Amino acid sequence: MNPTELLTRLTRFAKWHRRGLGVLAATICLFASLSALAPARPESSPVVVAARALSAGSTLAEADLQVIQLPMELMPDQALHDPAEAIGRILTGSLTRGSVVTSANMLNGRETSSGDERLVPFRVPDAATVALLQVGDRITVVGSTMDGGVVDLATDVRVAALPVSQSSGLGGGESGGLVVVAANAETAARLAAASSQMRMAIVMQ
Repeated sequence: MNPTELLTRLTRFAKWHRRGLGVLAATICLFASLSALAPARPESSPVVVAARALSAGSTLAEADLQVIQLPMELMPDQALHDPAEAIGRILTGSLTRGSVVTSANMLNGRETSSGDERLVPFRVPDAATVALLQVGDRITVVGSTMDGGVVDLATDVRVAALPVSQSSGLGGGESGGLVVVAANAETAARLAAASSQMRMAIVMQ
């Protein structure tokens, strides 16, 4: 087939299928326009989130965490991007499944209990007093009862860790400061029970 015959056949094909070619061209133009008008895909970054609901005082393990992609515009301050940064650290407040894990959610040190000691977190309304504490200090913990009385909850317990931030992390709204002490099993249980029922205070030694 010579070039003249080929050109003739192509011309006839175009005439026969003019409507179909027009629709195809219009479709291509439509998709091109939509692509040009579509907003750019937001930039994202990997971030560590809770794989399940976690309670305050939990020591984070690998199974508690997962990594997802999150748009940069939604990334909270102090968000963690590597699970290794969180494993072995203690939560200062509870997290729901899917909540972003930040350094503000965790204590500034890793687990420091030994032997039969248990780590117990509790919140003290007077954040200024908590700010005077250092890890290793010995304190007495007291609680106020409904009738205005005061009970000794723990004597000569060791401050095991303190929060990075006195806020509750993801906007939980809790005031005061969080303290984590190392205590024997009996004292730890008493402190844990009182933390949800009493206003706690500390006496520095």
